[in-house]
Amino acid sequence: MKEPQLLQTKAYDYLINLIKKGELETDKIYSLNQLAKEAGFSKTPFRDAVLRLEQERYIDILPSRGFTLHKMSKEDIIETYQMRNAIEIYCSKQLALHLDTPRGQEYFNKLSTKIELQKEIRNTTHSEEDFGRKDYEFHRSIVQYVDNESMLEIYRRFMYRIFWLTVTSFSQKGRMDETINEHISLLNMIQAQDLTALEKLIMHHLDVPQKITLNLIQ
Repeated sequence: MKEPQLLQTKAYDYLINLIKKGELETDKIYSLNQLAKEAGFSKTPFRDAVLRLEQERYIDILPSRGFTLHKMSKEDIIETYQMRNAIEIYCSKQLALHLDTPRGQEYFNKLSTKIELQKEIRNTTHSEEDFGRKDYEFHRSIVQYVDNESMLEIYRRFMYRIFWLTVTSFSQKGRMDETINEHISLLNMIQAQDLTALEKLIMHHLDVPQKITLNLIQ
């Protein structure tokens, strides 16, 4: 990797980590030059990183002023869940069809472990963010199983949206319990190789948080 590209990647990783950790405030305008200086980056790679984040709709650039965090619209939410449905249904079916392989068993066991970790969070801290992280890891593992880097890159690009939309849905009473039960059912259908029921469940599983978040922004 050439030096300019490496610096741009480092600047991007720095900014995306600030966003993921919630260290950038909504509605606040950030100066690109000031933030670059504080982080120890030169202007060019930092600007390129900001442009990339704008393309991925993490931030909105305000000409001659700086940038703000992107506020998710109704269209953003619908687009995110359309992407998830397309990718996760395909990957889940692939896991079901190849469950008897060593890789299939490895990922099935990973998913089972994620469910147990979600149960632990529900029964102890009841932290919506911690539960949301394990939920994201559960669904990401399904996508990782297929070992398609292009597909996984698309999923990663939506990570911030997926995570926060999911966390928002867990604020609704009983949604953690429903999620755990749906995850268990999902594994049962993968094990039974019931592809029709599996597709219907995933569509329902993703439709619920979509409706919750859409209602909240109206």
